[in-house]
Amino acid sequence: MFEELIELYKTKIADIDNERREMEAMVSLIKSIDRIAGELGSKQDEVELIGRLIDQVDRLSKDVADLKSQFRARQGRILPAQQQVTNEGKALDSHARALINILAERPGRFTTSELVDMLGLNKTTVISVMKRAVDLDSKHIKMSQGKRRKLYLSYVPDEKVKMDEINANSSNADRAKLELMAMT
Repeated sequence: MFEELIELYKTKIADIDNERREMEAMVSLIKSIDRIAGELGSKQDEVELIGRLIDQVDRLSKDVADLKSQFRARQGRILPAQQQVTNEGKALDSHARALINILAERPGRFTTSELVDMLGLNKTTVISVMKRAVDLDSKHIKMSQGKRRKLYLSYVPDEKVKMDEINANSSNADRAKLELMAMT
């Protein structure tokens, strides 16, 4: 009987020892999973940080490009004031013509921000270019103002321009008929 108790204790000890090893293995597995999850979380944070850095570098490169163009414009030959104004006018005209061509290819309504992205110029320059485009082609280019002083630029195709002219002419003719009838 004593031997049976010893065997029973030995099997119990072996079972307890196996359970202890399993528990230690589970604890080490859980620690490993926690460590892997922590590393993945830090990698995700690093990816988000890299994304933000890329966005900042993109914005800075646009700012640098704007500053370079402004610097080149100022660094150019020293010209009399009138000649500088005409050169600035030529650049504005060329930007305005480019904008008119872009709008003719893709008719629609564009905000100032969208045009900044299209032309690659700063916002104040784009607003000047928008005004110049309206001056150059007032039949096709229309500027409107939305909520919160937001500017919109749109292209009116030739068909709509002709329809508007016909409507204007017919209203002028109707007005002339009414005036003649009033005289008689």
